Amino acid sequence: MHNLLDQTLRYGVFALLGLVGPGLGVLRLARVAPDWALVLPIGTAATAGAYWLAIASGWSWLFPLLIGALDLALVLPPRSWRAGPGPPLRGVLAPGLAVVVVLTLTQYPWNRVAPTGEFLLDPLVPYDTAFHVGLSRELAIDYPPQVPGLSGFPLGYHLGLDLTRAASLRFASVDPYHSIGRFDVTLGALALLLALRGATRAVGAGPLAVALVPWTLLGADFAFVFAGNPQAHWWSDLLRGNILISLALANPVVPALALALGCLIALARHESGEGRGWLAVSALQGLAVPFFKVFLGAHLLLGLAAAAAFRRRSAREVAWVAFPCLAATAALALGQGGKTVEIALDPLDLVRVTRQTLGLEPVSGVGLLLFSLVWLACSYGVRLVGLPEAMRAATRGHAPSAALGAMALAAWPLGLLFRVSAASTLPGQAPINDASYLVEQGGPLLWIFTAIALARLARGGRRAVAVIGAAAGLSLPATVQFVGKKATTPPDPIPAPMVRAMGPLATASAPGDVVMQRPGARYPPLPVVLIGRRVPYERFTPWLSQFAEPEALQRRHEAVYRFFRTTDRAEAIAIARSLGARHLCLYGPDRVRFDTDGLLEPLHEEPQARCYRLLLP
Repeated sequence: MHNLLDQTLRYGVFALLGLVGPGLGVLRLARVAPDWALVLPIGTAATAGAYWLAIASGWSWLFPLLIGALDLALVLPPRSWRAGPGPPLRGVLAPGLAVVVVLTLTQYPWNRVAPTGEFLLDPLVPYDTAFHVGLSRELAIDYPPQVPGLSGFPLGYHLGLDLTRAASLRFASVDPYHSIGRFDVTLGALALLLALRGATRAVGAGPLAVALVPWTLLGADFAFVFAGNPQAHWWSDLLRGNILISLALANPVVPALALALGCLIALARHESGEGRGWLAVSALQGLAVPFFKVFLGAHLLLGLAAAAAFRRRSAREVAWVAFPCLAATAALALGQGGKTVEIALDPLDLVRVTRQTLGLEPVSGVGLLLFSLVWLACSYGVRLVGLPEAMRAATRGHAPSAALGAMALAAWPLGLLFRVSAASTLPGQAPINDASYLVEQGGPLLWIFTAIALARLARGGRRAVAVIGAAAGLSLPATVQFVGKKATTPPDPIPAPMVRAMGPLATASAPGDVVMQRPGARYPPLPVVLIGRRVPYERFTPWLSQFAEPEALQRRHEAVYRFFRTTDRAEAIAIARSLGARHLCLYGPDRVRFDTDGLLEPLHEEPQARCYRLLLP
């Protein structure tokens, strides 16, 4: 792996030229005043789009050409730029520092090579991080990408943030684990902090609400009510309405939220008469949102539809923003990624999942209804006081306020009504309901209206201290529990010999080469996540059935199983050829049973890790 200081410097240059520069460049080309709340979201979207064009066309030189052109747009006349009316940057210093402290305690130390040679794997949802690391490496190899850990299967997915990571890997040599664990989380938090402040100002809130809202990024719900249950391991993840874990894990929902808020901020600037360029900026961000999180694309469309319905005089402008978002959302939903996912009515499934997580007995009828009411109140938490403000915005505000209010109000009902999961799963595998993202992404939106309500209640000196103190006291216990538990949970170390073996394998192979290894579930497939090679099948990722039919997964598993179990040399060679395998890795007690005489060229040999080149006749 790479030196942290070197990686930080490389990413710093990439962020300046590949994110901040293009973000400002797009605003310059639109001939609008710069708004810092939009720079990082637009820059991230522009970089993802430029990199996609480069790899999809096969013209890698197109990426630096497009990004360089956007950077050069900063020197276009007029040379001077007046600042936009958005909130000043100094307002994010204190909450930004608080977020960095949280990340320092919970994220920065992990997903790196220790001085002793082990890879310190973050134990919190490591399969999701490994998937995105593998996807970033896939996008640095070829297009379309293959499913990480499932060679030969094309992937349909919202690729936005992974495209920017792949660009930083390919053009700045920034390792994806460093991007996810240290850089993306920091810039993503900064982008969302700025976007929350900008959106709060855009809906007409006063200075106190604008000052309060970035702190809500660290706020959570009333999950501490279940603290006495030994199964309540992560309070902030129990009732689905908190962004904290996704923020810490650099989930794509974070930049998608910044883009969605930026879309509405730009629409508000257009409606205030600041120029038609803002409508183009709004439409551009609306187009980008689904490519970062398709659920949020659908959520944004619902909000825009509500805005058009309640503010018919703005319907034409809203349509200009909605149509690009609709086209992008439809393309993703009807494409490869939508073929293995189903949307079904499944009322209160998230409530039942919470009971299952807590080890509570299943209930139905009145019992389920009563528990659902408790679940809903606790999931909203302090945000209950923001519901009337959101309702007023949805029905009486201008179009951006109406859209934002409708999105905040719809999040929990939609999440509790639907189930979005793999169309079919492997035997013994429980479906994962991704409708929870609707609730999660609604959380920060409802916090905007909660901040407005708290600011109204906090008028007056002592009263302000009491109101804000009470809100903090009720919304921080789950956050404190997350930070304390995460900071004291040790990493899951991948043995140093296994990590060392990847160096010789990387030297002897090319990106995208297929490596045979047993599909164990103990660690992520190291050839995939550390050096950008492929493996035919792995069991570390629990939701591969979202990307491939269970029957196809079963056939692939059987083929890999036969390779390691067969004593027939000819059969083993035929399987390796059918899978396009060129190398073999064996860890610990792993072995093959067929005659390997003349078939294996040693690349690295230690008792815990052996890698070979396959010399297939």
